Amino acid sequence: MTKQPVSVARFDGGSFTLSVETGGTKPQTYQWQLNGVNIDGATTTTFTTTATVANNGASYTCVASNEAGSAPSAAAVLTVIAAPKQYPAAVIASSPMAYWRLNETAGTTAYDYAGYNNGVYSKVTLDQEGYSQLDGDRAVLFSGENSYVGQLSGTAINFQGTNVSFTIECWAKGPEGLPDETSLVAKGTGADGTTANEQFALDIVNGKYRLMTRGNNNSIYAAEAEVGPNGTWQHVVGVYDQTISEAPQIRIYVDGQLSASGPGRPAENGGLRASTSPVSIGSKRPGNSPAYNATFNGLIDEVAIYNTALTDEAILAHYASIYGNNTAPKISIQPTSITNYATLNATLSVNAYGSIPLAYQWQKNGVDIAGATSARYTITGLTPADAANYTVKVYNGAGAVTSDTARILVLQAPSTPPNIPGLVLHLPFDGSLIDSTGRGNNGTAIRQTTTSSNITVPGFLDGKIGLSLDYKSDFGEPTPTPGETTTTNTTYVTLGVRPDLQFGSNVNFTVAFWIKLPQDYIGGDLPFFCTAKNANFNPGISLAPAYGYGNGSGSEPDPAPVNYGGWAVTLFDLDNEGAGYYGEVSCINDGSWHHLAYVFDRKSQVAVYLDGSLAKGFKQSGTSTAAAQNVDTGLPATIGQDPTGLYPETGSGNIDDLGVWRRALTPLEVGAIFTAGMNRVSFVGTAVDPTITINGSVITYDGGILQESATLAGPYGEIPGAASPYTVPADTGAKFYRVQQ
Repeated sequence: MTKQPVSVARFDGGSFTLSVETGGTKPQTYQWQLNGVNIDGATTTTFTTTATVANNGASYTCVASNEAGSAPSAAAVLTVIAAPKQYPAAVIASSPMAYWRLNETAGTTAYDYAGYNNGVYSKVTLDQEGYSQLDGDRAVLFSGENSYVGQLSGTAINFQGTNVSFTIECWAKGPEGLPDETSLVAKGTGADGTTANEQFALDIVNGKYRLMTRGNNNSIYAAEAEVGPNGTWQHVVGVYDQTISEAPQIRIYVDGQLSASGPGRPAENGGLRASTSPVSIGSKRPGNSPAYNATFNGLIDEVAIYNTALTDEAILAHYASIYGNNTAPKISIQPTSITNYATLNATLSVNAYGSIPLAYQWQKNGVDIAGATSARYTITGLTPADAANYTVKVYNGAGAVTSDTARILVLQAPSTPPNIPGLVLHLPFDGSLIDSTGRGNNGTAIRQTTTSSNITVPGFLDGKIGLSLDYKSDFGEPTPTPGETTTTNTTYVTLGVRPDLQFGSNVNFTVAFWIKLPQDYIGGDLPFFCTAKNANFNPGISLAPAYGYGNGSGSEPDPAPVNYGGWAVTLFDLDNEGAGYYGEVSCINDGSWHHLAYVFDRKSQVAVYLDGSLAKGFKQSGTSTAAAQNVDTGLPATIGQDPTGLYPETGSGNIDDLGVWRRALTPLEVGAIFTAGMNRVSFVGTAVDPTITINGSVITYDGGILQESATLAGPYGEIPGAASPYTVPADTGAKFYRVQQ
């Protein structure tokens, strides 16, 4: 026997086929047996029959014989459950190529109820409460490293090329705030330290559900939903539709409704990339490490894969089937109150379930709002008149329910500088490079040429608030050698290697400023603010435009960039752990002033705010900015160039009112800075007092210079090279420590 029959699970009445392959002298004869008894007429290498409840647990074997002898196969065991109803029946009716109910209560096999791709459980918890109390089905809890369903054939499930569509469907229940690349179903490996090769992944990014596939150079084609895990069971479906191969489309649905769509990989680029990587459920390998540690730390149930693009109608029918025709609506997540500044936006939302269709009606102070008839209600450009109490009524043919009250409070734009605590650097650029905080983080203007680097007089132009810094780099025409150019002439500002701008591995921080790029700028990623040599996707901090066509490339990029004219942010540590993101195309290159705020909470993903509101971003490389440890490169923080002044990207820009805080600002604080700036008002801020803690021999502190002394009174001296967390050498003896900022 060179190929053994595989155990199968089926619904009552479902068909299945068992097969064997053999070596040895020909001719050969075959005889299939049921519980050791020959089956009449079952005398070929394959045997097809129908599952019945009476045969649940039956054992099938095949005996192959020739003139030299005979060999029995291993036993294939049949598992049969009752014919499907409601949701499982809807899934089976759509002809999936694989369907894992994940309802096993013991063992290591995750049975495929539609095909022959049984998986193997690794470090999971079985027999958990499933997606539906009406069904009684069980689910699987995934948690931690190497918790997944694996050994799912990457050749049997493979959608490469320009004429193959597919759909991935499941139920998921997870908490908010899961890291980027947390994976529900994936085929391939992520970009952590390697060339990413995912053919597809149904995963999480920016806290939202996403279906993605990857092209060359780590490029991503994706549809990112408006919502993500929220602590309730959600029906999540991703569709890759190549029925029109010239313009493939990616769609993602949550709870039966289309949430977002995006372009797939073009046919001229080969369509979906080739892949023999195995498929996994519940996690994936995010990079070079063999560990599956992009785990969805939550519950997953009812995973189905189709080799067709399910329609909107079919997906809605699947979701609707769980609740039948007479389940009154219930609210699982109530709308929450919102405080924001006038001119910014506010979105109220509710999560409800019940028999489909559900209808919604939002009310303001008890009065229906015309046109506010979906689960989300967005007010664009708040005014004082929007301050009110809001509720939503959810109803269907079986009943109705009204939500709790959510209050919207509208704040007026500040007319005096708002106090944003934690400020350690503030460069207003009003005719000087002096740090207005008084902490001495002053800038120095540098002019760099091919042969010299000299202090120069900074250039200032009209800004958003008073004057702004004018920076520029001219590297001339590229040579045939990639990265080489004919000219070097840059003017930028260096801030030096300052303690306030060292963030180590655990210091939260925020960088915010106004930026004005030339109209229709599609050039390279000449940085706004940078501590990374060669800017984006290198160790350190790089805040820059998204890469366009560049100047130092030596040739036109192929394929052409797809995110030019937007913002970019990359945060990588000295071991290249971290991530880089691009904003939406042409969101900042219209020749107008735009406010950018980059909020780095080191335990979660960076949040980027564009003009006071959270911006949509697309990952280009890495796993998560939260993965970055020590990001201090030892290079000076620089405005308008990389720390060397020699990054060969021609470009220019104006930057105004740059602030750095040693903490993660709140959305409301970002809104205060933006709306004040719109009134041509700047900001102020008090610095955060340094903190220091000692745990055993490990000292942790949030920035500054670590000093030590043999006595409490001092004198204290700097510990050369110390960075948080600092481990005290074992032979140090009694010491006192403090942090100086």
